[in-house]
Amino acid sequence: MKRINWFLMIVVSMAFILRVVWVDSYPTGFTPDEASLGYSAYSILKTGRDEWGESWWKLFFTNMRSFGDYKLPLYSFLSIPSVALLGLNEFSTRLPNVILGTLSVLGIYYMAKKLFPDRKLIPIISAFVLALSPWHIQLSRGAFEANLIVFFLPWIIYFFWEGKYLWSAVFAAIVMYSYHTARYFMPFLGILLVLFKSVKLDKKLLTAGILFLVLSVPTLVSVLGVGKTRMSDLSIFSPTDNWAGVSDRRFEARLLELPDSVARIFSNKLTQTISNVSRGYLSYLSFDYLFINGAGEATYGMMPGRGVMYMFELIFIIFYLIILIKSKSKAMIFIGLLLLIAPIPAILAKSMGNAANRVAPMIPALVLMVAVGMDYLLESFKKYYQHILLVICTVYVVGLAFFAEDYFYHAPKLNAPAMSFGWKELMPRLAGLSRDYDEVYISRSLSEPQIFLAFYGQIDPKYYQNQARAWKDFDQKGFKFLDQYDGYRLGKYRIGNLDFGLARGQNTLLVGRPGDIPESMKYHFQIFYPNGQVAVQVSEFKK
Repeated sequence: MKRINWFLMIVVSMAFILRVVWVDSYPTGFTPDEASLGYSAYSILKTGRDEWGESWWKLFFTNMRSFGDYKLPLYSFLSIPSVALLGLNEFSTRLPNVILGTLSVLGIYYMAKKLFPDRKLIPIISAFVLALSPWHIQLSRGAFEANLIVFFLPWIIYFFWEGKYLWSAVFAAIVMYSYHTARYFMPFLGILLVLFKSVKLDKKLLTAGILFLVLSVPTLVSVLGVGKTRMSDLSIFSPTDNWAGVSDRRFEARLLELPDSVARIFSNKLTQTISNVSRGYLSYLSFDYLFINGAGEATYGMMPGRGVMYMFELIFIIFYLIILIKSKSKAMIFIGLLLLIAPIPAILAKSMGNAANRVAPMIPALVLMVAVGMDYLLESFKKYYQHILLVICTVYVVGLAFFAEDYFYHAPKLNAPAMSFGWKELMPRLAGLSRDYDEVYISRSLSEPQIFLAFYGQIDPKYYQNQARAWKDFDQKGFKFLDQYDGYRLGKYRIGNLDFGLARGQNTLLVGRPGDIPESMKYHFQIFYPNGQVAVQVSEFKK
């Protein structure tokens, strides 16, 4: 037992190091969402209100308006201590995820210990596998709300399995304020837990249920309010093409003389939705997603073109499937079903490819599968136990080395454009230069510039809130996001289209992508992506 405790301390320490080293610089760039979560924490800390002037306690009912996407408030509240202690910067904003990502290793250890009380190795193997998981490392190194699910999920399951329903209810209620995926995943998890524990509706469980409902009242209010609008916008039932694909298929069939009445049987909203849901669901469980190409977008610090798991872990998952067929263990079946329900919230949302953030609940299930498979392998070949263990550890170290080389030396080229790289490098120079100009025009192609101005300029939240009063009607004008609104201002900064005819001053600075600014205009400086391409250009316009 002492040996396991020491090894667990080593694994947790290793997990922390892998998540904290150079976390302010990697993943390369800093997304608008990260800046928004950090500045919201700063604003709440200084004024008790978010950047739109909403009182902190109302945010649990209304969510944080942010750019019009209505983020859930938990991550910003968790960031307040680090922002208070370390100031407003990338490190303090990402630190909560570093800490919770590290503590997730302990969570998966105790969850595995509860599910498999007779298998002493599975808990420590689970902790080891999660500590070195490429998927979890990447989600833990940014201010990505999805990572909070990976922290809370093991504890929810642990306490429920332990019979401590009140604690399970508290953790389940808290996670409802973390990320939209959690809200739609929790009902499925609740049903799964009740079925597998075969619990009776006694006073203890009823009290826990009432506690969960009471703590979730603000969630229900927000879901029925602003959350309803967001869900409608992101739902697979309201596709971006407004069902144009269905019409195109019918038209193709009619061109080849298939009667329209028949074409409608094969091409309609229902068949299209079933097709999209099926393909989306299977894609997340596919070999290609897990081991070859991984996430379809680099926005959340992930590396497209690299599987979210190590290739060699497939061997252990195969062993898990073998023992699952042989075993009637509830725990074995439970983690299998946990994996199967995890992608459901993701497939109900339209997205730009396989979104690693939206299927974060898959991570604990996959880690446990690998741990069970590894334990089965070691148990099956007891005679060579030490040799096999040495080989496994060596393979993981080699796999981690290749992942680290990819992450620090190749991923920046992929991550930088997707993660709004350049603002950290831009702001010190822009702040000094802008003093000599009447106005600064910033192209909205840079995506939510106002939050970067506020974050890196550490603008007084009261001043920002006062300026934001003039922007509040953007949604009433038919815009879903603030940066679709042309011409909103933050002091001398005008954000929108670079319409030079609107310049009110004699001297105006222009900030945008190279394609936004005519080549004939003199530029002061450019910020470059790691691949050498221009990320941001600052030019001068004179009347």
